[in-house]
Amino acid sequence: MLTNANAKDGAAAVRAFNDVYSQMDSALWCLSCHCRADLMVGCPSPRVEALVWTVKGWWGVQGVRSETRAQMAQALAGMGWKQDDFESPAVSGHGPAAVADELVTKLVNDTLTLGGARREFSLASKVLHWLSPWRVPVYDSFVRSQLGVPPSWDHPAAYQMVARGLFDLSKQCSGWNEEWIGSIGPRSPLRALDKYLWWSAGGSLGNSVLVKRPNEVLHRLGIDPSSCY
Repeated sequence: MLTNANAKDGAAAVRAFNDVYSQMDSALWCLSCHCRADLMVGCPSPRVEALVWTVKGWWGVQGVRSETRAQMAQALAGMGWKQDDFESPAVSGHGPAAVADELVTKLVNDTLTLGGARREFSLASKVLHWLSPWRVPVYDSFVRSQLGVPPSWDHPAAYQMVARGLFDLSKQCSGWNEEWIGSIGPRSPLRALDKYLWWSAGGSLGNSVLVKRPNEVLHRLGIDPSSCY
């Protein structure tokens, strides 16, 4: 269980992550922003499909079948997005962790209903994190390990623990100087915490995908990288 988070360590990890992966993060954030209009009108566009598959490829989600690309894009398009969902933290009577759990579980289940072969909790959390980085924490083996989730726990219970743990950590970090979040968008505490946890859990070893020309995914979709907001 992570117990020694502090501003100095957090800022150093975020800077180190950004030194290596800033171009990839910037490209993903740009692609995410250009999916908003499509999602708000319920359109599973090529941009939404590209977001799903880019997150899968760049973030090392293993075993995902190719059909999942279109299935998850369609499920995303049916989630009833509003502009505020992309820009502001969740406001809910039963707490932000519960909201994140509901969103991830819905995307997983809706993808299954559309023909998905398995419960893609990791991919669902990561795609939703890039669309709504203030509301949805990332779920993967790195985060599970850092937060002390028992290995025997099934994904639904494990994600609930991860969501609660990361929102609790974000509260602990609320007094830190905002500079620890870094300058690479999206500048959210949950995004910075994911960088910190991932880097501390072994990401610093450099064994992950490093895309040399990440803006190519934008060019293929006709997106100008300088147009991102």
